[in-house]
Amino acid sequence: MTAISVRNLRKTFQTKRKAAGFGGSLAALWKPDWQAVEAVRDISFEMEQGELLGFIGTNGAGKSTTIKILTGILHPTGGEASVLGFVPWQERQKLAYQIGTVFGQRPQLWYHLPAVDTFYLFGKIYEMEEAELRRRIGYLSEAFEIEHLLETPVRKLSLGQRMRCEVAASLLHKPRLLLLDEPSIGLDVVAKQRIRE
Repeated sequence: MTAISVRNLRKTFQTKRKAAGFGGSLAALWKPDWQAVEAVRDISFEMEQGELLGFIGTNGAGKSTTIKILTGILHPTGGEASVLGFVPWQERQKLAYQIGTVFGQRPQLWYHLPAVDTFYLFGKIYEMEEAELRRRIGYLSEAFEIEHLLETPVRKLSLGQRMRCEVAASLLHKPRLLLLDEPSIGLDVVAKQRIRE
C-alpha cells in the first residue's frame, strides 16, 4: 500500500527584498519589492508502507518545507500529495491521528513541564485509554532509555535527552507513519541507532 504519493509538488514563498541601508528599509515599508523564492521545485516520489525514505540536501533545499506540506502545516503552490490516503492540507486533523512527527528545531514537549506530563496530554489529545497510554509510556521509556528523565522538566534536559523524549512522544499513539525532520540533532551514536530500530 502506498503511504506517500507526491506529484509535481511546488512551494513558492513571497519575500520582501530591500535595498541596503536605513533608506532602503524605509522605502521597503511604503513600496515593498516582492521576490518569489522557490523552496520546493516540482518533486515527485512514492513511498510504500514499511519503507524508509530520507531527504538529503543542503540548507535551504526544501527538505523541511516538503515535510511541512506532507503534514498539512503548509499548503503547496502547486502539485498533488497524498499521505495515507489523505490530502494533508485539506484533511490535516484526520491525518494527525495517523502520523507522528518530530521537528528537531521545533519542540513539541512543554518546556517547563516534565516530559511525562506532555505524554499524558498527548494521550488525551489522541483519545487513548489510560491503561494503553501507561503501557506505551512504559514501553517507549524503556526503548529510549528515558525512564529516569520523565519527571525532569524539559528545560533541564540536554539536547540529546530532549530529542529522545520528543521521538517517544511522537510514537505514543502508534502512528502508521513517522515523519522526522532533523531528529538526530544532539543524539549520540547509540541513541541514533535506537531511533532507526
